[in-house]
Amino acid sequence: MTRASAGQSSRNDGIQASTVQADVLAVGQNARATKHVAAEESRVLLGAVEQLRQAIAALELQPAAREVLEQDVHALAETARSGRHDKNEAERHLRGIADKLKMIGIVMTEAAGVAQPLVKIAHLLGLSLPFLAGG
Repeated sequence: MTRASAGQSSRNDGIQASTVQADVLAVGQNARATKHVAAEESRVLLGAVEQLRQAIAALELQPAAREVLEQDVHALAETARSGRHDKNEAERHLRGIADKLKMIGIVMTEAAGVAQPLVKIAHLLGLSLPFLAGG
């Protein structure tokens, strides 16, 4: 709630609900939520990103395809290192990896080595990844 000074109006953005459960929550105009996590959580997330990197390295990909995928993996690693786990950004990179793999003919249901760390990263960040289902 804000206090209005002379000549300004007061505005209270809020949520009306019987139950709200969230790790982070942003309310109001231009609001943005970022989750700050402990070093241990960042370490676990960074480990999952490294598993993803290794799984992609195990695929038989052209160097150009590998480089494009590495951009998203690198961004995920930076997110993990920062301790500021922006869920929207992470989801964008996870979706980017899945979409790029599909574009080069890798079906997620056939690439369990890649799908497992993607799902683990999503779980650690509290994301659902329906685009992984069905390859």
